[in-house]
Amino acid sequence: MFKRFRDLLYKIWDSARTSRDNFLPRVAPSVEEAILPFDPEDYAILPNELKQMVDAGRDFVLLDVREVWEYQLVHIEGAVSIPLGELPRRFRELSPVDEIVVYCHHGMRSLDAAYLLQQLGFKSVLSVAGGIDRWASEVDQDMQRY
Repeated sequence: MFKRFRDLLYKIWDSARTSRDNFLPRVAPSVEEAILPFDPEDYAILPNELKQMVDAGRDFVLLDVREVWEYQLVHIEGAVSIPLGELPRRFRELSPVDEIVVYCHHGMRSLDAAYLLQQLGFKSVLSVAGGIDRWASEVDQDMQRY
């Protein structure tokens, strides 16, 4: 038994668990998995691989999911513009059997779009790793960067 209230408080304080004790359960294996519910590499295509597809005349839809003003500023020739925010209501403009390559500025919005389209039943969707910025850096150095 404790003679003084202060002794009881010290005992409680000493036995208190903190986050340093790692007593909290993990709700996701990693931060990345908590943020992205899929593996980005499953959807990735490099800019030079996209260039090879274009040069080979391969039949696919190039989808730009940046905002309209970004598309108007600069875009890859032949791209269709459907901003990511409009994609949930405009996805029917695309065919689920077409091969679709999605890009944005740096590659994050296009990953979201690729995942969304895949969840909606689209069979072949890829996202340009690094987006149009990496495309301009590695493939088309004359393209305006912003």
